Amino acid sequence: MTKEINYLGFGQGNKKIIFLHGWQANGKSFLPLVPHLYKKYKIFLPDLPGFGKSKFNPKLKSSFDYAEEIIKWIKSKKIKNIYLTGHSFGGKIAAIIAQKEPQLVKKLILIAPSGIKNKKLSVLYRIKAIIPQRIISTFSPFLKRLLASRDYKEAGKLLPLLKNLVKEDLQKNFSEIKAPTLIIWGENDKELNKENGKTIKKLIKNSKLKIVEGDHFPFLENPKKIAKLIENFIENGKD
Repeated sequence: MTKEINYLGFGQGNKKIIFLHGWQANGKSFLPLVPHLYKKYKIFLPDLPGFGKSKFNPKLKSSFDYAEEIIKWIKSKKIKNIYLTGHSFGGKIAAIIAQKEPQLVKKLILIAPSGIKNKKLSVLYRIKAIIPQRIISTFSPFLKRLLASRDYKEAGKLLPLLKNLVKEDLQKNFSEIKAPTLIIWGENDKELNKENGKTIKKLIKNSKLKIVEGDHFPFLENPKKIAKLIENFIENGKD
């Protein structure tokens, strides 16, 4: 049975946007976008299991498990024709959902999604790609390099999941996505190279890539601009 997923909801529009956050964040990370979108759209900001106010579920051991959990939640809420948006780790989950349950996803918006495995990179580098440098905490030397967490105990619970995430390669999954897709990437992203965006664009046939000013969190640096990109893509497919 699906554990309860905490979420925030805004707006009354007929078109529904679900935002999936990145690692060690929560649904509130997308709040800067809400003032620019809520008048036109119904917005859902869930906390992924183990983050924010959603309880940790030890049975979830991969991005695919997380995707299944979110699919169950979406169906339990009877949300259909979704404009599914995901950032980083959440982008990877969103991509899997779009591939596995195409009937749920009207359009897909990926903001610097993880999921492209570079075999030349060290495990530590790939972990850093999931955990943005700006939120790394000062724990022991080992955890300082591996984890970003407000809670040492929670970080320990999530470590097995984290080790699995950095091994995942979603190139096949990206290539099977049918939904129209907008990929947004920060020009100065230090966590995930924008070259990954070009790779994903080639894999998703019906996709476009927009490189914008900013780092790994362009929606925090310029929420008005990112919200406008999202709105234009939803309404007419243009960026």
